[in-house]
Amino acid sequence: MVLPLELAWGGRTEFDLDEDYDRSAVYKIVLEEGGAEHQRRLINGRLLVEHWDEILPARPVRALWERRFPQLRHAA
Repeated sequence: MVLPLELAWGGRTEFDLDEDYDRSAVYKIVLEEGGAEHQRRLINGRLLVEHWDEILPARPVRALWERRFPQLRHAA
């Protein structure tokens, strides 16, 4: 996955979603820094649920997503 520069302003823009570290890093970035359009376009719901316990977004972001999508609470 290639992140747009407005999300990947720290330097790295390309991530391999087959790699655990990269997948967690890119999802964390999109969840914490992305707007609704970024999230709709870049997040795969199945992967999000499957790897939720590995992504570790900031606590307020995690709580927000788990309130909105209760299936994430059960995935953790």
